[in-house]
Amino acid sequence: MKIVQSNAISVNGMIAREDGDEDWLPSEGWDEFVADVTKYGNFIMGRETYELVKKLYPDYNFDNVKADFKLIVTARHDYIQPDGYIVTHSPEEAVDFLKAKNAQVGLLIGGGNLNSSFYSKQLVDETWLTISPTILGNGRSFVAAREFEVELKLLEVIQLNKERIQIRYEVVK
Repeated sequence: MKIVQSNAISVNGMIAREDGDEDWLPSEGWDEFVADVTKYGNFIMGRETYELVKKLYPDYNFDNVKADFKLIVTARHDYIQPDGYIVTHSPEEAVDFLKAKNAQVGLLIGGGNLNSSFYSKQLVDETWLTISPTILGNGRSFVAAREFEVELKLLEVIQLNKERIQIRYEVVK
């Protein structure tokens, strides 16, 4: 099984404003996310991402996305599993769950903390970054500051429209 970390980012690597707002991202990014989930049947996110998106977008959020498996990773063992979601307590547990379900690809859409946890444990196989033409002076990075280093090898660059591109990398292991 392959883990693909996929995020829409600003030119300087931010996935959201400091308050979590993603109002600068184009709406077609959500459609691209839904298409990827439809293709792979799953996505993995952190508890904070789940809760923030539910708060910011109460009428249309992850609840509206059809997937075989919607995984929330949290260290909190008292976290109550929302209907329609699977709660795991580590990146390894999330990967093991998807492997047991014979998933071919696990789509990691985490925030910076979860992405860094996966990278630091060498669990990511590919990195897909969809770049929007915005620079945020302050914001949340797609990787949180941690002690790790990852070498990448360019796989392809996809021109999504005249403003946005997606860069896909293989993680060199």
